Amino acid sequence: MRLFVGVEIPADIAADLYPLARGIKGLDAQTPENMHITLKFIGNVDPGLAVEIDQALAKIAFEPFDLCVQGLNVFASTRKIRIFWAGVKDQPLMRQLAARVENALLALEECPDMDMRNFTPHITLGRNRNAARATIEQAVADHGDVSSRTFTIDRFCLYESHSTADGPEFRVVAAYDGTDGQNGTGDTQNFRDDQAFLEREMLGEIE
Repeated sequence: MRLFVGVEIPADIAADLYPLARGIKGLDAQTPENMHITLKFIGNVDPGLAVEIDQALAKIAFEPFDLCVQGLNVFASTRKIRIFWAGVKDQPLMRQLAARVENALLALEECPDMDMRNFTPHITLGRNRNAARATIEQAVADHGDVSSRTFTIDRFCLYESHSTADGPEFRVVAAYDGTDGQNGTGDTQNFRDDQAFLEREMLGEIE
């Protein structure tokens, strides 16, 4: 299972952001339903560790916070722009939540081999296949002042990533509204049921 932790973007804001990447030839635009802000990329884990991750995340307490989209940018190497993204206004409570997620995962007895780069909050709008650098840079210049209404984040999610012919697809497998550090929204039990099924399947108990 390929997992990451993130927060959701309201559907109307995602729909407004979609055309910014959709119109760039050679850029694989992120569909609105896949847009999110990654708090921590975990990577591939087995079902047993996935359950431990779920249990650790369910214990995290955090305060709801407000966000808004602010500006465009890219992740690039010297040779190529890789990711075209929208930023969000800096929010200390989101950085605090990202740090708590990371610390909870690092505290696991079997710590996942996760991405340890510095947290850069962003919404991926597109992945560059063969778009010209100048074309993407022009889009950043033309729409660099993009912004959104303010929206509230009152839960965070554990996502599973699937590779498809049309690009990656992301599914929320558990959600946590842990203002008191207790259980999440109720999706966690469904996730644990899924993992129990996978574990039994791996052991050959289910054909």
